[in-house]
Amino acid sequence: MTWLDGGALAFFLFAWFLLGWLIDYSPWHNRTLSFAMKAQRREWMRQMAKRQVRLVDANIITGLQQATSFFASTALLAVGAGFGLLTAADTIIGAFEESVMHVEIDRPGFYVKTAVVMGLYAYAFFKFGWAYRVFNYSAVMLAATPEAGEPGAEDAAASVAEMNIAAAGQFTHGLRAFFLAIPVLAWFVAWWAFMATTVVVFAALANRQFGSRPREVAKAAEARLRGPN
Repeated sequence: MTWLDGGALAFFLFAWFLLGWLIDYSPWHNRTLSFAMKAQRREWMRQMAKRQVRLVDANIITGLQQATSFFASTALLAVGAGFGLLTAADTIIGAFEESVMHVEIDRPGFYVKTAVVMGLYAYAFFKFGWAYRVFNYSAVMLAATPEAGEPGAEDAAASVAEMNIAAAGQFTHGLRAFFLAIPVLAWFVAWWAFMATTVVVFAALANRQFGSRPREVAKAAEARLRGPN
């Protein structure tokens, strides 16, 4: 590990923090795709409160749980694969050195980089596991929502919406860690590849939130919900 590797790691951590702040807490967070989808989730639950039969709503939450469970399982497998990398360090280092690029990797550096990858996937597993649990809470609260027309139905639906939004936020953090694991894999090649890939992934994730076609569609739908002002 050289000071360039340390600087690249610090740059990566800063980019991760900056991305989270930009999307979730910055003055421009209300322009993001995630913010627009919060309005759709709240409208979903408002419509749910008006329905007598809520089987469709329960099925949608089940689908969200299944997707979260899939990513949680994938993250756990990735952590296990990291232990496989550690046990096969000699073989992998030799493969890098004998490749066309002739990349030289020292053993301590290899261990540190592998540990960072494993840490990212462990973080993602924690987030996905919690998101799955919170989606469970959403399902229970949905089932406890009074029937349409009964007192408290709208307030209960609003609580379900906020619980669902919290679960989606945890899922998003886990998915973000998945994407940010890509630059760490480039770190095995060189520190500059690590930094360059971090910039590319940062730009791609930021564009999805601020400049993508799904964001335009979601913002247009949000504007329709607000109505003419």
